[in-house]
Amino acid sequence: MKRRLVAIFGLCLLLFGAQASAQSYLRVVSWNMLHAGWSGQQDWNAYAGQIWNNYGSAAGAANGADLVFGQEVMYAESAASVAAALTAVSGFTWDYRVSAAIGRSSYKERYAVFFRTDRVQLLSATVWTDTGDKFEREPQIVKVRHIQTGADYTFINWHTVFGTTAERQAEVQLIGTVFNSIQSGSSSDQDVILVGDHNREATSPWWANLTALTPAVGYRVNELTSINASCAFASRYDHFWMQNSYVTEYSTSGRDYIANMCTFRNGVSDHAPIYLSLYSTADTD
Repeated sequence: MKRRLVAIFGLCLLLFGAQASAQSYLRVVSWNMLHAGWSGQQDWNAYAGQIWNNYGSAAGAANGADLVFGQEVMYAESAASVAAALTAVSGFTWDYRVSAAIGRSSYKERYAVFFRTDRVQLLSATVWTDTGDKFEREPQIVKVRHIQTGADYTFINWHTVFGTTAERQAEVQLIGTVFNSIQSGSSSDQDVILVGDHNREATSPWWANLTALTPAVGYRVNELTSINASCAFASRYDHFWMQNSYVTEYSTSGRDYIANMCTFRNGVSDHAPIYLSLYSTADTD
């Protein structure tokens, strides 16, 4: 009888340990990387160092990031170089996916997603089918699984056109349709998160078509993130958007720490990265 009790107690400990080990944070970064790959924008160690060493709002924050969404990646080779630098800087293996070059004119950009292979399983990475050519850069749609917990998420990685005020407004007013289509198109994954450089503050009335969706869509991060030529923060352009009733894993978010604004602005990017932490113990969908 005593042996049986010991065996049952041991089994309970194993089960408790397995449950505890499944509790985990997924640390996400979104970043306009300012023409990554052009002349003067090829310091791959600086990109990787910012992502890995300066995750979070303070200099003393723990090293981190498991999943990174990049905008303004100019070449496929640029994404490969960032992933290689992340592997070297972090000591963990990183992989990536990069879109084709997107844009109506000779000026085109790519979206990229970078991920730690021990933390993130990439399920798919596609580009939105832009019927009617409504977007200058149609969004990248990325589905991932947090390996430690099995939680699935769908991210919409989008760099809004700057162009004229009217062009920006038109795109922002249309992104709600994309969000709704992605969210309602899956019965197994309701956790949809819009990320990117949106060239408009999150409090603008332009977002009404997105915020009016059911369940309600709200923003996370509306801090000054773009950096002007004087090395000062200027505009509130980078955000995360989600339905709080579905993305119950939300923990924290903010603007990443930058050690030296002028060095950063003149050699890395004119946008600070933004971060998002998602905490889960299992897939909630």
